[in-house]
Amino acid sequence: MRQETRKQRHAAHAHPHWGRWLLLVVLLGLAGYGAVQWYHVDQQRKLTATPTTVKQTNRLIQRNAQVSQQQRHSQTTALDRTAGSANPDFTANLTKQLTAKKFSGTALVVKNDQVIYQKSFGWANAAKKRRNTPKTQYLINSLQKSMTGLLVMRAIEQGKLKMTDTLHQFYPQVKNSRRVTIRQMLNMEGGLLGDMKPDKDLGERQIYRYAAQHVRVDTTQLNQFNYQPICYVMLAAILNQVTDQSYYHQFYQQIVTPLNLNETSFVQLRQQNSALSVGYKGQTPGTYSDPEVPAAKDVSSRLGTGNVAMSPSNVFKTVQAIVQGKRFNHATSAKTLLEPGVATPKYTGGMYHFADQGYYGHGVGNFYEDTFLVSTDGRTGVIFMSNNFYKKTMWPTWSTEDIAKATFKQVVTASTIS
Repeated sequence: MRQETRKQRHAAHAHPHWGRWLLLVVLLGLAGYGAVQWYHVDQQRKLTATPTTVKQTNRLIQRNAQVSQQQRHSQTTALDRTAGSANPDFTANLTKQLTAKKFSGTALVVKNDQVIYQKSFGWANAAKKRRNTPKTQYLINSLQKSMTGLLVMRAIEQGKLKMTDTLHQFYPQVKNSRRVTIRQMLNMEGGLLGDMKPDKDLGERQIYRYAAQHVRVDTTQLNQFNYQPICYVMLAAILNQVTDQSYYHQFYQQIVTPLNLNETSFVQLRQQNSALSVGYKGQTPGTYSDPEVPAAKDVSSRLGTGNVAMSPSNVFKTVQAIVQGKRFNHATSAKTLLEPGVATPKYTGGMYHFADQGYYGHGVGNFYEDTFLVSTDGRTGVIFMSNNFYKKTMWPTWSTEDIAKATFKQVVTASTIS
């Protein structure tokens, strides 16, 4: 009896001891789980939260670029290589035209999803002896508006925005903003005016604040096309409000990552991006004696409307995805955004209608010229991108926009290319 009593006494003392250890293990486990969850939430916040200052903005862009790179696969396709000579006459003729224009950049032509021409000319960085290649990145200027249009349409699909929503719902302080809709802003028909010319570099929230302070509505221009980049800065600002996410995060996670765009970045990351070409000015292309780097205040102020750098293949894949609706959840969303079939060709969703053959975009700025044309089915396209074009001295003599349009007309209508 005494021995049994001692066992019972020992057990009575032992159970509370192990119970305390078990409780401690459980608490530590919960703490660890909580720490892991907090870490994930904190990391997500760092990727999505809208930064205020320039330093915060550049840090956020870099984080999103790194995460996107980890999520993409590095696959080289025909879109990323110089094309062979399967179409010798066409190749020789187009090369002759571009050479006559002293074209410095990369030209890509796709017919029915097949690359029929891709050739690079000139220097991406003459001082470092780096030539332009199919993977060289060029500042895309206004071509970015089509991508902001994509983001707007995705927000509409998600029920966060409607085409009929007004500017007043987001920026009631803007006079006459009740009369301007999202649809009108996408089409540059909302009468919006205002220059984005800050006197210093600004962070993302600061850009939205600056735009809201400088935008105004000219009611005499309602429902009339008037190309004003501030329309798309304000669309980016509205996207930021309805999604509560940085524009840069949305761009990487909704465009760059899912489309596997390995030659796309923001110009703010120039120092970390050796693939980004240098822009050159002068009286004619091809001299490379006057390199220019865009001023930081100009780059940041073009948020949503012209501060992305891309290769021609990445531009083609993106506009193709927009036209074909690859990044939309509903089959009709591309048509809602681009309004095909209207009686008079127009500008809508960041693209111009190109008669009944497709869509096109054109951008000029900071010593770059960019043109894209894509067919209505998204399978045929022409992309010209140059890093040696100074509009003040080279327009229109040295522009290749008309060659791009003529080439597209030829390719999209021809049954075969010889």
